[in-house]
Amino acid sequence: MADWQTIPLEEIRQHVTATHRKAHGSRPDVLQINIGGDEAVLKDYTHSDTWFRRLLAPLLVIRELRSLKKLNTVAGVPRLYHVYNRHTFLIESIRCTPASQIQKGVLANDFFERMVSTLDEIHERGVAHCDLRSAANTLVTEDHQPWLVDFVASIHQSSHWNIIGRWIFEQFVDADYGAVLKLKKRLAPQLLTSDERERLEHPRSVVERVGRKMGRSVRFITRNLFPSKK
Repeated sequence: MADWQTIPLEEIRQHVTATHRKAHGSRPDVLQINIGGDEAVLKDYTHSDTWFRRLLAPLLVIRELRSLKKLNTVAGVPRLYHVYNRHTFLIESIRCTPASQIQKGVLANDFFERMVSTLDEIHERGVAHCDLRSAANTLVTEDHQPWLVDFVASIHQSSHWNIIGRWIFEQFVDADYGAVLKLKKRLAPQLLTSDERERLEHPRSVVERVGRKMGRSVRFITRNLFPSKK
């Protein structure tokens, strides 16, 4: 196993074997690294938009690193290998396929049960993911194990005296579980129970309800401003 903490960033960048995401706007470079058969993933905001990189990227990195450190021993969350600077860090590489690329009917119910179990442990550590609506943030291994990535939007549980903060955290926790059902509906709708269908029709958390209304509004505006060509 490579001693990632001793390898300079300049050398790391010489061993890029694939680009999972190319930096643009607020997006970072997400690069596959392979050194002597050992693999890792480099997340790097160096080539993001200039003002975003200077003002916001360091704050997002701090947020994600805080979550990764809390979750460093949770199965189903990539381990943090090394932090190079305020824009760049290295994490564990998982051989997998984003759930957004998985065909319908491939996953069995135990995949979603394991995903819920992973979320249970994440939430117990005081972290809510907050961005599982994007199927690309759920990875699927060859043996159908779920891995959750991209904790840049995550939030942390407030102290006991902060009632409002704890309520907000619980809303995002509930939204995380709601995102599992949405993924299940997308990839294995035949596995949804009547209770799960009811939950999808009538989301419990404020986050889900607001998100649904915003989504409908965006789709309405898009359809009217940019009608499909016939």
